[in-house]
This record gives sequence, C-alpha cells and structure tokens, in this order.
Amino acid sequence: MQKLNTLTLKQREELFRQLRISITHHSNAMEGTTLSFGETKELLEYGTTAGHKPLGEQLVILGFAKAYDVIVREASNPHTVINSSFIKDIHAIMFEDALQVLPQFVSKPIGAYRLDERYIKGVDIKLSAPHKISNDIENLFYRFDSNQMSLEDIAEFHILFETIHPFADGNGRVGRLIMAFQAIQNNIIPPLIKNEHRDEYLKAINDKNELFEFIDESIGNSIALLD
Repeated sequence: MQKLNTLTLKQREELFRQLRISITHHSNAMEGTTLSFGETKELLEYGTTAGHKPLGEQLVILGFAKAYDVIVREASNPHTVINSSFIKDIHAIMFEDALQVLPQFVSKPIGAYRLDERYIKGVDIKLSAPHKISNDIENLFYRFDSNQMSLEDIAEFHILFETIHPFADGNGRVGRLIMAFQAIQNNIIPPLIKNEHRDEYLKAINDKNELFEFIDESIGNSIALLD
C-alpha cells in the first residue's frame, strides 16, 4: 500500500485535484445520480450545468465537492479528530444548496440525524433505530480516533457507520468522505470507489476483511489517476 508521503508535493496536489472530480462523480453515481463523468467535470471545473439533467442532482454534486474540499483541508491537521458535530456539518454542507433551491428534492433533516426507520437496499444489515443513533455514533467515535487508524480500522469503521446509517439520505456519500478523511490523516492514499464496482462494494460491506481488500484495491484506482 503506497503512502501519501511517498508522493511529491506536486503529485499530492494533482491527486487531490483529480480525486475531487472522480470521487464526486462516482460516489454520487452510486446513489443514482445521472450526470456522466464529463458532465460532472464540466460542472465542477467550469460551472457549466448539464441542461437536460435534474437541477437538484447538480446542486448536490456541487455540495459534495464543497464537502470534499473541507475533508481535504481539515484532514491536513493531524490533531483534528472527527466527531458527531463534524459529520453533521459535512452532511449539511452537501445538501444545503439543494435544500435552499429545491427543498422538495432533499430528504430532511439535513445536518441532523434521521427520525425514521431506514434500510440499505441490497444489503442485509439491520440499521440503528432512530432513538439509538446518537448513542451509537458517540460509541463509534469513542472507539476510533480518526488520526490513529490503520486501513483495517478504516474498513471496520465504515461498516459500523453504515450500519448506524444516521442520516435520512447521503449516508453512503458521507461515509465515503469520512473514509477519505481518515485515509489522508493516516498517511494513506484515499481510495477511489468506482460506480462500476458498486455491487462488489455493497457485498464487501458485510465483512470487514472483504472491505479491507476492496478498499486496498480501490487505492490503486486513485494512484492510476497520476499516470
């Protein structure tokens, strides 16, 4: 597994620039967003909207990219530790613009935990009941310090976070952004989980060893962006 500090400063800057587009596209495509990679790139780099695609999707994509920028910036501080306030803010940043323009497009609340029962389509995992979410999240952060994690820890954390599924929407996207934060903060190249590997990813979420191997392979997708 290649470490971040083996890259030159120029390579790291290029990697984070490329991942901003790629992670934004693939993470949202996995949740059903219809913009192509090229349309996502045009939107993020030039502000060019895809006129034939839903505005709500494009606002969420822009919000995700803003959240990614926060993740990269905050992960550069080795003393920052993720907590419940942090993930709520990331969730709010992702959806706040869409909520202002198209409130009917966004599942509410944003920046706060869900109030109803949920399930993950295609995954046989029982999610936390609404009244247990806050306690389950606090226990998760008590168990893991984000700045002292191995790749195995990151895989296990991701499974547990998705099992809690704290938000009304965006849990997968927030979870993958947290994964990127944890990777960067622990000198690991952030994984690029591609939409075409969605089925393997959902299968791997059922087993921490499988997810570890999947994430390790996904780091190769990130490294390939520098070729």
